[in-house]
Amino acid sequence: MSALPRFTIGDLARRSWLDVLPWLADHRAGPPLLGEGELMPNAWMSTAAGAAVPDEHLDEVCRRLATVFLDNHQDIAFAAAFPYASTDPGELGLSARARTALDSAADSLGQHSATSLAALRGVGPSIVAEIVAALVRHSATVDASTPATVAELDRITATLNDRDRYLLTTRLLAEHPSTLAECGAALGVSRERVNQLDNRLRDRMHTAFQSSLFLRRAADGLTDAAQPVAALARLVAADPDLDVLLPATGTPVWFALARLDTRVDIVDGWVVAQTMEAARGRTRELLARHATDEGLVHVGTLAEALGVPVPEATEWVAYCGYRMLDEHVLARVSSVTDSAAAVLALAGTPLKLEEIQAAIVPPRSVSSVRNALVSDERFVKADRFRWALARWGGARYIPIHRQIGELLDEHPEGIAIEDLVHRLTGTFDVKEHSVRTYAASGEFATVNGIVARREKSYRQRKSPTKTRHLYREGAVLRWRTTLAAPHVKGSAFNLPSALAGLIGAGPGRSLELTSRLGPQSIIWVGVQARSGTIKRFIDDLGLRPGDEVFVEFALDADAQFDVRAATPPADTDPLRVALAATGHGTDPTLDDAAVTAALADALWLPGTASTAEIVETLRARKEDDLADLIAR
Repeated sequence: MSALPRFTIGDLARRSWLDVLPWLADHRAGPPLLGEGELMPNAWMSTAAGAAVPDEHLDEVCRRLATVFLDNHQDIAFAAAFPYASTDPGELGLSARARTALDSAADSLGQHSATSLAALRGVGPSIVAEIVAALVRHSATVDASTPATVAELDRITATLNDRDRYLLTTRLLAEHPSTLAECGAALGVSRERVNQLDNRLRDRMHTAFQSSLFLRRAADGLTDAAQPVAALARLVAADPDLDVLLPATGTPVWFALARLDTRVDIVDGWVVAQTMEAARGRTRELLARHATDEGLVHVGTLAEALGVPVPEATEWVAYCGYRMLDEHVLARVSSVTDSAAAVLALAGTPLKLEEIQAAIVPPRSVSSVRNALVSDERFVKADRFRWALARWGGARYIPIHRQIGELLDEHPEGIAIEDLVHRLTGTFDVKEHSVRTYAASGEFATVNGIVARREKSYRQRKSPTKTRHLYREGAVLRWRTTLAAPHVKGSAFNLPSALAGLIGAGPGRSLELTSRLGPQSIIWVGVQARSGTIKRFIDDLGLRPGDEVFVEFALDADAQFDVRAATPPADTDPLRVALAATGHGTDPTLDDAAVTAALADALWLPGTASTAEIVETLRARKEDDLADLIAR
């Protein structure tokens, strides 16, 4: 686990002479600057500035060092030569004569060198010497509790004119930067001119940043910790000086470092390498590298790869949108199947459907989880109720009708029902009643105690005439049903046996129909047909649970499947209301005889059927509301 490097801002709490007067490095090798009697020439440069110099000797030391500076470094700007000294003449203890002479200076003191200062009117060599000695003394005695980066940034900003300082505080180092137009209005220039000034200031600040040992070291601490991410709170706790506010801008040190260093950014309390997207991408790569077959990564493994504490890694993956399950990150959570696979992998043992569904976050319906398990080859049934991962191996449970089919493949002549019951109930947890039901339905028949495949094709258990709410209009088949919550959530649902027979669905025969909203699947499960989800139709029509709809099949049309809302008829005539209830459009030109014939045909009755026969059929279907309507 990485942390901040050994060097931190606080390490500069006691600065050496070389720190406060960086030009002394040119004289490190000698000759001695403070006297010929030094045992080790200039060794004092590495000691704390001013700490070991008695007050009565400090002025003399400062004058000697000022002479060295004036003899060798007269062209260095004061801001660079004295990075920790104030460039405010009022804080340097200057004589009235020196302060008066500086009044004529157009630029700040920090922007001047000894050479440029001497060129000012009224500034002679003695004043220059006084000012340089004052800068040396202030450097040696300045409060060492000021963090080095704060002092460095103050030094840099001191070299700026008022206009650049305004742009620094309102744009470059502002949490909510002002617009070019706003800055232009404040400065009395065009937005184009502000853009030029802004770009020039950014270049200048980045150059100053790259030239500053202190700033680069502090920024290195952030970039070294963020590989690719680190919590800002942890880094501030390790180095509180990062959170010190800059006097010039009122923003923390870490904010300024992130703005000046392109290697790092800080977003929502996260220090990230380069950009947030880059940090997220690196996290995705690490998760993919360490993920199991089911996309699980222990949070401790990820924390080690990120170089952060485990709680921090947990917060980070949550921020990135990943879900956690029993201290594991779910690297792949794009589907219900991925979540179900992760739940089983963590359990390490087969689970019931309800157990898998209860563990999935966010919650999914039982039917959605069931559909996911059925449709993905990664899952197998371990027994009647529990699901397992296919890669675990072991015996695979298959539905009862398929077990019967496999046994009949081995014994095409048939198998005794008692033997069949014994085999299936002894292998898996299935009920005897279920085995006997499957053995006598669908593609199988039990005759004289022997189970065999039917010689004739499957026929529906009920005729269309006797099937409640099933109607036709020419080649169009309609089934009227009421939407329930499972429909709205996307669950599959059973179809009437008669409807399945009419559209050609049966044992071993599934369909994929065309529709205005894409393919629609009709599958055969066990002993009945099931339609795939119609949620997209419900959403398209804006329907809710409790609304009635017609599920329509038109196998000879371009769109073979559709769902439409069942709307109340505008007509009040009982026959026409009843016909509308079957999904027919109401044609006002039809007479009563034509309406009666159409209603009879909708119920698979002859067109000559009487009203009494229609009423009788409706009552047999348990559609008493329509029967009562017509019988009035």
